[in-house]
Amino acid sequence: MNFSIRQLTEQDAVAYRELRLESLQEAPYAFSSSYEEEALYSLEHFAAWLKPLGSPPESYVLGAYTDAHALVGTITFKRDTRLKARHKSMIYAMYTQASTRGHGVGKALVEEVIQRAKKMEGLEQIHLWVLHSTTSAANFYKKCGFQGQGPLVKNDLKIRDRYVDAEYMVLYLAE
Repeated sequence: MNFSIRQLTEQDAVAYRELRLESLQEAPYAFSSSYEEEALYSLEHFAAWLKPLGSPPESYVLGAYTDAHALVGTITFKRDTRLKARHKSMIYAMYTQASTRGHGVGKALVEEVIQRAKKMEGLEQIHLWVLHSTTSAANFYKKCGFQGQGPLVKNDLKIRDRYVDAEYMVLYLAE
């Protein structure tokens, strides 16, 4: 599968909203947000999420596109803006369409974030929360170099009367 990765902008809001809502329906146990909540958000709300912050951007959303110009994956990166925590950043809302899994889309998105992060002065760590509805997401991030930081957070979320555990993971950029 051929695909390209680029930073999304407000002009990508329609495609982003569609894929984001798909992700929440297809994988409700993988995200802390719900379809019911985000389906109510305006297109302008999604466009605002896509506005990169900083120059060069320290908060952005990347998208993976097929040759047919279809958005099939996204990942959000945000550097901490607090003075005492500027050495840290966060990945969240990572998703690839089911039909593209196993073709390197997710790995390419994570690798692009890591390469961009390594160029940011003073940035030392990338953090993420992974929900343990299945172990595949945690294993994926471990293959990308992330490691668990402490025990699982038991019953972190309650989704449709089912509890989901979470794990805090980190990638140290100096390693």
